[in-house]
Amino acid sequence: MHPSDIPHEELPQAAALAVSDAQPARPLHADVQVASNAREFCALASEWERLSAASASVFSTWLWHFGWWEQHGAGSALRILVARRAGVVSGIAPLYVAKGGVMGCGLRVLRLLGTQGRLNPYNLAPLFERGAERATARALAQAILAMRGYDVLQLADSDASVPLASAVARAAQAGAMRYELHRAKRRLHLPLPSSWNAYLRSLGSEQRARLRHRRHALLGAHPTRFFVWHTGVDAMLNALAMLRRMRSAAAAAHHPSLQRATMSEALQEGRLRLYCLQIDGRVAAVACAMRLRERMVVMQSEYDPRYAPWHPVSVLLQYAIEHAIGEGAQGFDFLRGQQDFDDELACGSEQIGVTVFRSGIAAAAFRARQLFASE
Repeated sequence: MHPSDIPHEELPQAAALAVSDAQPARPLHADVQVASNAREFCALASEWERLSAASASVFSTWLWHFGWWEQHGAGSALRILVARRAGVVSGIAPLYVAKGGVMGCGLRVLRLLGTQGRLNPYNLAPLFERGAERATARALAQAILAMRGYDVLQLADSDASVPLASAVARAAQAGAMRYELHRAKRRLHLPLPSSWNAYLRSLGSEQRARLRHRRHALLGAHPTRFFVWHTGVDAMLNALAMLRRMRSAAAAAHHPSLQRATMSEALQEGRLRLYCLQIDGRVAAVACAMRLRERMVVMQSEYDPRYAPWHPVSVLLQYAIEHAIGEGAQGFDFLRGQQDFDDELACGSEQIGVTVFRSGIAAAAFRARQLFASE
């Protein structure tokens, strides 16, 4: 389905919720509405594409979100909040309510579409009209916390420049609600120079030394070969799944899956890459990446845990960056951070997430579920 194929429909005005705002240069209030079914989701396509046009990521588009919902939305409730100022959409917070529980206690968790728990593998975030981000975030935050039908709001870590998480935390504090604000460093956007040597020179001396040591240590211990796999999507997904199961069956069961349709389209257009590292004659590390304009985006990486002491993902991504430079890419982005390479290859960007509890019982049940999941 493509947005141009969908007839435009207005969301029902009965769901509007007025939220006051104090910026005099803009309208004094925002109307926040909730889209809760596929028809209303489809009606947002054109406005969604307008807001996401400034992003270079396919993961911010309406089509990707709609595809994710069709694939993963069974058993969940759709809740897309749409903010309008003077009748024009100024912000979209695509959310859904996931249902689960522990020890017989049901729990409804409100999350961003495309995220699972604190995992945000595709760096997803709400969409805002440029210039109206903070005012719209305040309106959306108040509407989210006023909305019924969930027990816990869990906004996964996203770039700190996106104002919704901070706005939710401030609104929760003002409303005397229980909440947790978490900050982290995540490596995301790595600009690429014109050559591998220029990239090495851009690193600090200690960082450069560690990077070189990892590659030399692996090559000295095992026969190693890097290559780019240009086979079909099913074979790529099978390779990723096999290595993921080797690391942890539990992790594999809860791991966000890549969308086959998106990968197939990228493969047909020549934008899909599966970077592979062969060690001792077997594929020991893979990284699935997609070229988006002038950037190469790593969506997922996996490795054989038997080679963990030699940091196979770190070495693999060294080769991948060198390969991307060779084909003229201007940037290399990490969508799923891993400790195996985070400290070596790129500078950090601050990430922020927030969890809000509607009651003490919800907080206790949520923490118990996290504890059981980690065992």
